[in-house]
Amino acid sequence: MQAIRTSKFVKLALTIAPLGLMLTACGPKTQTASSTAPTPGAPAAAPPADATPITIGYSDWPGWTCWDIADQQGFFKKHNVNVKLVWFPNYTDSLNAITAQQVDANCQTWSDTMGPLAQGQALKAVLINDNSAGNDAVVAKAGITSIKDLKGKKVATELGTVEQFLLDQALAANGMSEKDIQYVNIKVQDCPAAMLSGKIDACAVWEPNKSQLLKSFPGSTVIFDSKKLPGLIPDLLVFQSKVVDARPADIQNIVDAWYDALDWWRAHPDDAVKIMAKRTDSPVDFYKSFIQGTRIFDATEAEAAFTKSDKPTSLYKSAPTIGQFLLDQKQIPKIPDYAPVIDDTFIKAAVAKGEGKQPPYDYALKVD
Repeated sequence: MQAIRTSKFVKLALTIAPLGLMLTACGPKTQTASSTAPTPGAPAAAPPADATPITIGYSDWPGWTCWDIADQQGFFKKHNVNVKLVWFPNYTDSLNAITAQQVDANCQTWSDTMGPLAQGQALKAVLINDNSAGNDAVVAKAGITSIKDLKGKKVATELGTVEQFLLDQALAANGMSEKDIQYVNIKVQDCPAAMLSGKIDACAVWEPNKSQLLKSFPGSTVIFDSKKLPGLIPDLLVFQSKVVDARPADIQNIVDAWYDALDWWRAHPDDAVKIMAKRTDSPVDFYKSFIQGTRIFDATEAEAAFTKSDKPTSLYKSAPTIGQFLLDQKQIPKIPDYAPVIDDTFIKAAVAKGEGKQPPYDYALKVD
């Protein structure tokens, strides 16, 4: 069964005991993937200086299932770092796990990092994996061909999620706001059924709901997607700060293993997709299309995203917009001080070593 990316902006129950946020689990128990299985024929490596495994939570997103490539092809072992990947079928559970310090690191969005930061949790973003580049979209029924056509129509998505953020940005780009539509609060995964039953005219959804709608609803079309919002939906590797401070060499080795995985993906595209699709029990053909809506960053692009600038893909550029949305939606009590969280040390070192020179594909969508 495919993993559930329950939400990207997740409203956490922050009144629960500190570092013990445990929302109701919506999926099976977590599974772990050991990093000890080497590539057949690979030379043995010396044990790491600190043999304690670093635990990394991850869930269903092409920029994150790529960690299975690093694991299965022996790149963690190559770089002499002990990593245990912890699979979460439900994305929200992974967020709760890092908040409760049950994992050392987690694969999560920049937006979902804001809530814990606003509550004072010490975190470090050490790597940007990708930007959403089409996997998040506004889908409308036949006859609606633009955002302006939504005026007065029933438009659904889940309150407080990144899809509401996407919808609001789409409306604003067309001189509109939620006041110009009939907003309907429906969970993202329930939007396809609502549209098929005629309850709504359009909805903002992420994959696989987007593909489900386009396949099941004749004449439906994407009228806006995340390709038009470069930089606003970035996906990251986020660590507990204390782990970064205590084990910087291991963090560097993990980043180096990531770029080896991207190189292997580029050299073996079909095999790479099979590895990622298998992790989620998804059809390979579907996962290929899923991947195309995710813009994986090479090391130079990642370094630029971690650099303060006015470029749309800079985390410094996107943070105020994301933070203001969360504040307006009462998801956070304040916009946190995000600058100290952006740790470019490890990406800069990877670039200096000549790693990650190319993304896994020659994307038509360029990164500014």
